[in-house]
Amino acid sequence: MTGTPDRGGPAPYISARTGQFRYFDQQLGRPDWPAKRVLDFGGNVGNLLLDQACTIRHGEYWCLDVIPQAVEEGRRRYPDATFLHYDRYNFEYNPSGTKQLPVPDLGRFDVIVAQSVFNHTSKAEMRELVGQLRSFLTDDGVLAFTFIDPYFKPPPGWARAEEWPDLDNLRWRLASARWFQEPGMDVDALAAKATSAPLTWATLVNNEDFFLDSGDDWCREGEERTHYMVFCTEGHMRSIYPDATVLPPVPPDRFSCAVLRRRA
Repeated sequence: MTGTPDRGGPAPYISARTGQFRYFDQQLGRPDWPAKRVLDFGGNVGNLLLDQACTIRHGEYWCLDVIPQAVEEGRRRYPDATFLHYDRYNFEYNPSGTKQLPVPDLGRFDVIVAQSVFNHTSKAEMRELVGQLRSFLTDDGVLAFTFIDPYFKPPPGWARAEEWPDLDNLRWRLASARWFQEPGMDVDALAAKATSAPLTWATLVNNEDFFLDSGDDWCREGEERTHYMVFCTEGHMRSIYPDATVLPPVPPDRFSCAVLRRRA
């Protein structure tokens, strides 16, 4: 449960991504950040604070992440903020963690954000974690999290050049995996399998097999897994959370966004 890692960083899974603050600032309509208590769920080293335009007060910023090295680095970079290790099991990021460990109650938050978290969980785990996070919102608080719509294709001039801007999210992620991890993978065959049926929720496991709308059936014990990526259409996310506001990506990011309020 962490933001997309930069595996070439100084320590395992230390993120080098930037732009998180700008993204959520746009998607949430530019809230009064200095007045907000903020939880960055899966915030890695706290890159939400890295943007020079970020106005979140460090003393009101909390970060939970399953990667202990990221938490330690975040504490070093931002000593006035609060970084806590969430020792929950994740076979890719925290294989020694505790399965189904509840999110710790850290009080109430005005804003909870999660970028590139639920494209690394099953649907059942997303439902569980989102339900817990909503319970930690203030009465007028807001939870915003990203997800990857497989069909989104950025308009000309939008995406970063290194992201194959002429490809939709599904083919871009497959092409990236082939380029950086699996030079022998058959992108066309995988894409054909993924689109052989109406694609609403799909999980790409080990860059070699798609499980389509299968819930958690692919999470079988004893099978070797190294990584996985989840895709969910905007329409399907609306069906999962009918009370959510589902927003399309904002340039230059390819992530869609679901925005939820505290349940009555």
